[in-house]
Amino acid sequence: MAEEWVDFKKVKAAVTMQMVLDHYGVNGLRAVGDELRGRCPIHKSTARGNHLSVNLKKNAFKCFFGNCRASGNVLDFVAAMESCSVRDAALKLRDWYKIGESESPSDSRQEKGGVEVRRGIYRDESGGLYEVLATAAHLDDLREVVVYRELFGEFHFWVAPPETFDQESDSERADGLRSLTLIKTL
Repeated sequence: MAEEWVDFKKVKAAVTMQMVLDHYGVNGLRAVGDELRGRCPIHKSTARGNHLSVNLKKNAFKCFFGNCRASGNVLDFVAAMESCSVRDAALKLRDWYKIGESESPSDSRQEKGGVEVRRGIYRDESGGLYEVLATAAHLDDLREVVVYRELFGEFHFWVAPPETFDQESDSERADGLRSLTLIKTL
């Protein structure tokens, strides 16, 4: 019997440590520079301490507790939390976040009036994460729209004008429109 194939690189590129922490309800971590620190959910630390260190920019974690010493990337974190292999962790992440189910045959970057809307993961003002999938044309007037989906809840699909997507993480919308900011390109 052939095992189900999983693209580890694609899973690691699509899922951030923040997404995994949110999935497991790991909160109470405090920010220290580029890192989050606090209790380790892997060994279920009951003592107060900063055993767990998560670097969101590097998409990696490490527990400094003597008996735990877990470390690695999102795959390793899920494998430790679920007591499973890294392969099984990748399959779980692929299923949880529906990775690869909405592949676009077109180029991985979409255009918006001379400015590109990159395929990737975007965050809204409330912290919700969305994946840009493709561009399309509005049926009535052939205006360009961007097709995207939520990476939480029911994984609903949405369409919006290209102007909704900011490529710069520190930009602010002066026009009052909803804004989704690129946090990771795919």
